[in-house]
Amino acid sequence: MYLIAEIGFNHNGDIHLAVDMIRAAAEAGADAVKFQTFRAKDIALPSSPHYALIEKGEMSFEDHERLRREAKTQGIDFMSTPFSIDAVDLLAKVGVSAFKIASMDCTNTMLLKKVAAAGKPIYLSTGMASMEEISAAVDTLKSANCKNIYVLHCISHYPASADQLNLSIIPYLKEQLDGIVIGYSDHFPGIEACFAAAVIGAQVIETHFTLDKTIPEGDHSHSADPADLKALKSRLALFESMAGSAQAISQRPDQECAKDFRRGVYTRRELKKGDTLKSEDLQFTRPASDFTPDDIDFLEGKIVTEDLPVNAPVTKKILDFG
Repeated sequence: MYLIAEIGFNHNGDIHLAVDMIRAAAEAGADAVKFQTFRAKDIALPSSPHYALIEKGEMSFEDHERLRREAKTQGIDFMSTPFSIDAVDLLAKVGVSAFKIASMDCTNTMLLKKVAAAGKPIYLSTGMASMEEISAAVDTLKSANCKNIYVLHCISHYPASADQLNLSIIPYLKEQLDGIVIGYSDHFPGIEACFAAAVIGAQVIETHFTLDKTIPEGDHSHSADPADLKALKSRLALFESMAGSAQAISQRPDQECAKDFRRGVYTRRELKKGDTLKSEDLQFTRPASDFTPDDIDFLEGKIVTEDLPVNAPVTKKILDFG
């Protein structure tokens, strides 16, 4: 399971806080940190009520380089979401491990082609998108020679409520997008939805990350904090261990238990040499023996070749097969 800690702009433009968040995410077990690369004007008009907040999250090229270096030091991948053509160029120059496409740009063909041309893996969020739009976006990326595409189910509410999540879309996307890895980008408070998404088939989990969920603005309130992220990582690892592989059906770890747990055929009463076996002479209990309950029709009428006490196993060597 690949776990992405989405810092986004929860650093509020404080590069020192952003560095601390990378370290905390790595310590909690994240495989990657994901930021957002933009100028406020790339996202909203100056008249937007959120413009000032968005503007606080702007980062320079130097900021990006510092964060990439920190992620490398911490041994995790550095990703970001570009919100413009210029942002794609900046991130390509910085050297991100992968690009993330925001839900708002799932239908932005121009940006999709530009990101695909950078030659990096792409994680595509699908909030607000129809199946037709998602398929078209994937086709656009494929036609631009993107080799590694990850599609993330997402609900673009901040936060999303449980009844809005529709996690059953995850296996549906697997059916519709054959060969594409499907994941989940979370906007639900806590870690429950992330774990549920993994159980239902997500192979990538992205969740917002913060050091303080009480900060009133931005995505802090529905973000995971370090304790949450650590618990999620542990729970996902346990689930993966439990899930194992469907191929294990041919090499079951419990095959060796069959001889102890399956029913054999035993005598219900004392039998004498020369007796003819009848169904009422037999009982079926464990452990396994030469015969099973399915052999009852075969055993009836067979001659016993030696005396047998109660609870003796009925074996091939004590029967006369005529």
